[in-house]
Amino acid sequence: MSYEEIREPKEVKLRKPKQCEWCGEQILAGENAVARVYKYDGDFHDERSHPECYEAMGEAPNYLLMDGWTPGDFERGCV
Repeated sequence: MSYEEIREPKEVKLRKPKQCEWCGEQILAGENAVARVYKYDGDFHDERSHPECYEAMGEAPNYLLMDGWTPGDFERGCV
């Protein structure tokens, strides 16, 4: 498994609704989200998450992040 940040995560205001990569809930247009662009196992990913979900992701144990997850595996803002 390989992981590489392509761009530093940054907070943005969405122009279009997106699904949160952590909780799976909709992030509405006009709301703030954290944008991440990274490469995982050779595939590029361009993801958005609620700011509180991005913070929860940072608090998650490494084994959980390395095993992977799908949107909706966690509640909003929780590990």
